[in-house]
Amino acid sequence: MGWILTPIKSELMTIVKQFTIIPIEACRYFNPKQLYLLAGLYINAYPQRESNYMTTDTTISQLSELTGVSTDYIKDSFIPRLKELEDKGYRVETIQQQREIRRNIYYLPNPPKNFRIIWAELFSDSSLSPEEKGVMIGLYCLCVNKEFRVDLSDKAIYSHLDMAKNTYKKYRDLLIEKKVIWSSYDVPMALAWTEHMESKVLLYPHLGHDTWIDKVISHVPDDDEIKHYLDTINDE
Repeated sequence: MGWILTPIKSELMTIVKQFTIIPIEACRYFNPKQLYLLAGLYINAYPQRESNYMTTDTTISQLSELTGVSTDYIKDSFIPRLKELEDKGYRVETIQQQREIRRNIYYLPNPPKNFRIIWAELFSDSSLSPEEKGVMIGLYCLCVNKEFRVDLSDKAIYSHLDMAKNTYKKYRDLLIEKKVIWSSYDVPMALAWTEHMESKVLLYPHLGHDTWIDKVISHVPDDDEIKHYLDTINDE
């Protein structure tokens, strides 16, 4: 599965893609803030021919400007974490551009499947903090394939994301308050599954090649579907 990645102009960086992939398994290796920074590298990385990598030479200051995360955190926490994960396909190569100027080149896995799509508008959205965006990306990686529904319990989610219980609940509640996480009972029928009405659903417009809005618009239920849906949830 491959998408055409078209560069667009951005005020934050010289050029970014309209959208990018991020490997689903990344949520296992990075904490939420790091996961958001990883998405920031991916949105400015391009595939290399005959290679399973994307590369970018985005600077630390550019990544900080794009994501709103401090340069100190990027240098002291994120880049060291990337370097620890070489066996998972992440690599940081430092080159000497000039006598006193060094620059990192980042090699990122470019999987042909098992990835999620994130749109560039996420990075300019000031309504969510970097941590909230990272938790949301982690939840999106845990969604059922091609859906915006998370069928896992809270315990399973914070275990998968390697988060402390109270930290996860803090950001979960913030995302509920900001109307990013919804109950299955409160979302359009196309986004819910009657067998899993306890599921959480992400309603955020900048996730997915087909966003949740596209999914709702493209699915017009017939009378039988509506009746079955209403009968099922009324029986619970």
